[in-house]
Amino acid sequence: EHDFKRIVIVGGKENEPLEWCPPCGVCRQVMEEFCEDDTFEIILAVSENEYKKYMLKQLLPLGFGKEMVHADENV
Repeated sequence: EHDFKRIVIVGGKENEPLEWCPPCGVCRQVMEEFCEDDTFEIILAVSENEYKKYMLKQLLPLGFGKEMVHADENV
């Protein structure tokens, strides 16, 4: 069981100012599988004082999560 609360993402090109760096689609899907989409916080930052906060469900609406997989015990 995992208990992830949030992630902070900072990125940019080497020797250049930091840029807003949202997670790619694959990263968003992995977060969807291991985190609660209505409580997991994604923080995008370009400095300690300049950042934006999102909930996972804002960045991956209608994501395919673990609750959508139904295990059939008879198989």
